[in-house]
Amino acid sequence: MSSVVMAAAMATVAFGAIPAHAEGSKTSYISYWATGAESSRWHDGNNDAVSTSVRFNNCKAASSPGTRTSAAVSVWKDVFGPDENKGSKGDVCSATQYWGRLASGDYYFRLDKINGTAGPGTFHIDAKPVTMTW
Repeated sequence: MSSVVMAAAMATVAFGAIPAHAEGSKTSYISYWATGAESSRWHDGNNDAVSTSVRFNNCKAASSPGTRTSAAVSVWKDVFGPDENKGSKGDVCSATQYWGRLASGDYYFRLDKINGTAGPGTFHIDAKPVTMTW
């Protein structure tokens, strides 16, 4: 192999190993949220190939702190007229959930279920930190 070909092969391997960096991310927390609560909005310019994701850590039921708590959320695109639901994902307390690469726009997540229940304010959840990437 010539030195030029070898250098090109090494550069390809080296550059291929660099992880993709998210266009944006935010770390926050939620306190005493019931189903239907919405996060703050963020803008995704779709300038990269990173999947939109949400993860809650240290989830606790506000009314019964020792209870294991699960939470399902959906991501919404904030548009004029009815917002566009980009899909609901299961337990964000157990694992990071991904929505794929979303088109440019403003987004938020909504808390859909706590411990599998979608009814009005029976359960409340605390989580810290809450991590979003886009």
